[in-house]
Amino acid sequence: MNLQRLAISAFMMLVIGPSIGASTHMQPPAVVETVARVVLKAPDKAKVGQLVVLDVSESVAAGFKWEPRTKTNNFLVIEGGKRAVFSAEAAGEFTFVVAVAKGDTVDVVIHTIKITGGTPSPTDDLPTRVASWCEGVQSPTKRDDALKLAQSFSSLSAVIKPEMTPEDIIEATKNSTRDALGDNLKHWAPFLDGLGAEMTKLSAAGQLNDADSHKRVWKAIAEALGEYAKAL
Repeated sequence: MNLQRLAISAFMMLVIGPSIGASTHMQPPAVVETVARVVLKAPDKAKVGQLVVLDVSESVAAGFKWEPRTKTNNFLVIEGGKRAVFSAEAAGEFTFVVAVAKGDTVDVVIHTIKITGGTPSPTDDLPTRVASWCEGVQSPTKRDDALKLAQSFSSLSAVIKPEMTPEDIIEATKNSTRDALGDNLKHWAPFLDGLGAEMTKLSAAGQLNDADSHKRVWKAIAEALGEYAKAL
């Protein structure tokens, strides 16, 4: 009888585990960091026209503040301060300061990026402008949309023929954009407005008046969209 009870007790222990009050292995509580700390991911070298992403999303912070120490118009803070994007029109060194705060603590990091490259072209600062157009987009599938748009512009740049007029290219772009975005087209109005203004400006400056110039600009937009999507 005692053996039977012992067997039953052993069986119950296997089924329901140790009884209340028995010693069990407990995971230590997660450590919550309370002191602000910058965790910056950014390159220290880049080329003229390249879209550079500065990422502090893994920082211990409740608030973010960015300040470019080197004068530039091609710097944009995105994702509520967790990231910033930048592109340079000329070679040189560009320094950025990022500060994070949590509670009554603050941490600051200063980062310098060395830019190398040749003579700037009209599309060198497009990455930052494209990012600024995208920033106003509120789409539930923003990253996927941006990748589809990047592919759309890339495909168009590859099929633009010398005999195509600007009107032909614009019409093809409208159709391709509708196909790429589908029902999300309405969410991308800020991007399309920015693109329209950019095309008007380049055309007025004589920088977008033939098939070859459209091919170059469309390719640059595709690359900028792809880089922006990677930053999301």
